[in-house]
Order: sequence, then C-alpha cells, then structure tokens
Amino acid sequence: MDPSTPTPHPHILRHSAATRLVHWVLAVGFMVAMSTGLSLYWRSILGWAMPLFGGKELAVLLHFWCGIGFAVLALPMFLIWRARMRWTPADSEFVRNLREHALHPGRQQPQETGFFNGGQKLFFILVSWSAAILLFTGLVWWFKKDLFQFKKDFFQPFYVVCRMTHRALGVVIAAGFLAHLYKSTLGERGTLRSMITGKVTEEWARSRRPAWHKEVGGGR
Repeated sequence: MDPSTPTPHPHILRHSAATRLVHWVLAVGFMVAMSTGLSLYWRSILGWAMPLFGGKELAVLLHFWCGIGFAVLALPMFLIWRARMRWTPADSEFVRNLREHALHPGRQQPQETGFFNGGQKLFFILVSWSAAILLFTGLVWWFKKDLFQFKKDFFQPFYVVCRMTHRALGVVIAAGFLAHLYKSTLGERGTLRSMITGKVTEEWARSRRPAWHKEVGGGR
C-alpha cells in the first residue's frame, strides 16, 4: 500500500486506560449489587438466582460490599468526567428527540454534540445521585438494629423511608443501566469498543460526536 494513502478508518483516543479501569470495576460492582439486590427484593420472581450467589446470606454480603464499592468508585468517575458532563443546548435537543434517537440508532447527532450526548449525561446524573443516596439508605438499612437501640420510635419511620427509597431507586437505576447497556451496544455501535480499547474510528467521532470530533482536530 502506498504510504501516502490515508488509513480508511483512522482511530482517535477517547478513554485513557485509567478511565477504563475505573469504569469497568465500577460496572462490575454495580452489576453484582444490582443482581443480588433484585433477587433479594423480588424473591418470588428472581429467587431462582439466589443459589448463583451462594445462598441468601452470601447474596446479602455481596450486595452490601459491592454496593459500597460502587458508591466509592462513583466519586473518582464523577471527578474524571464532571467537566465533560456540563449541560449544553445540544443535550436539551437530544433529550427532546430521545424517542427518535432510541428508535433510529444510526440517526446523526446534533452538530453541537460534544464528548457525551444528553442521554449519557442523564445517566451520569442518575448514577452520581443514586450512588450517594443508595449508600446512605443502605447503611441505615444495614445498621438498623444499632440505630433502634438509641430511639426506636424516631428511627423506625426513618428506617422505613430509607428502605423504600433504597428499593425504588434500585429499580430506577437498574432500568437506567439497561438503557445504557442498549445504547452502548446495539444502540450506538462502536461505543462499547471505545471503553475496551480506548479508541473510536474517526467516522464514529464525526457522526456520533461532531463537536468533539472538531475539538480533537478531526477532519484536518
């Protein structure tokens, strides 16, 4: 091949090795916490999965410690991406047309779309807030016996609210995760690869994140 001939699909670095490591450890912790939590919560429907975790007691321990890991790792992930997650008018446009983007995965993104689109930013907001709330409500649930020793009449209703919030938010973030999983695979091909290899093709950057493509000097 003539060395002067441009590479058909040159690649652009999108995620560093450190970012990918934090993301995957966070993802594994979340998936274990989510699956154990749902199997414990909906035992009548998902109780069949309990033996996969070694039984109820081990499932509870896995849920607790993986939940702690998820909450702790959410902080460095937040710090790494917070500057990239600032909301823009392009994100509002994306959200207004969310249904169209979901039904037509190959649809061209708005030209002002930067490193992340509006859907990814919404999921980032959900994960950031959920990590903090799930950590707090989960710790109240875990240490309820110790709290009740101080003043049961006060902590009983407080515990009930925390337990309901923990369960409801767990279902919400699980649904958000499924949407995120779809968009990173079938819904936006090439996105998952970027979190594995760290790179995307220039064509992906041009069509999926036009403003970021210009930012990194694409097309010059």
